[in-house]
Amino acid sequence: MFNFLQQGITAVEKWICAAGLLISTLLTFAQVINRYWLHFEIMWIGDMALYVFVITYILAIALAASQKGHIAVEMLPDRLFRDNPHGKRSYSLAMDVLTLAAILVFLHPAYGFFRQSLRYPEYGTLIRWFNTGWLVQVMFATVVLSALHVAYHIGRDVFELRKQLWLKSQEGGNQ
Repeated sequence: MFNFLQQGITAVEKWICAAGLLISTLLTFAQVINRYWLHFEIMWIGDMALYVFVITYILAIALAASQKGHIAVEMLPDRLFRDNPHGKRSYSLAMDVLTLAAILVFLHPAYGFFRQSLRYPEYGTLIRWFNTGWLVQVMFATVVLSALHVAYHIGRDVFELRKQLWLKSQEGGNQ
């Protein structure tokens, strides 16, 4: 069930990121066409493209967490655990636990900003109806989604480690 939920959330994130990238690209293209050929007074296109792009970019952080991707130096585990897959998997689990701890540290302040953005909307200057507080709300959603994704990976890694240890113990018992 957790695998199905993880895949479903990841699929929604992919679609939102793809749609956001497409929309921001089309808005930027429309802005260029308008600026050089049409000359209509459409001031909000650039701001809207920027807002959509930033929201998409922030949400892509959660998408990276769902794919177990993050900015990491991979040389250390590759060199230390070259011939030890169990050690490398343990190292990966430890890094995921540290990543989850860091995310949880930022969850409380992000929640405070999230609640404030709900209470006090901040509207854009050129797009009067666009609440820029949505950026803060998307950031909070990203932190929550990242925590869920990393927790899922930790659970899966623990399961795999236990399975490997069990298989290793069964091999030793048969000999």
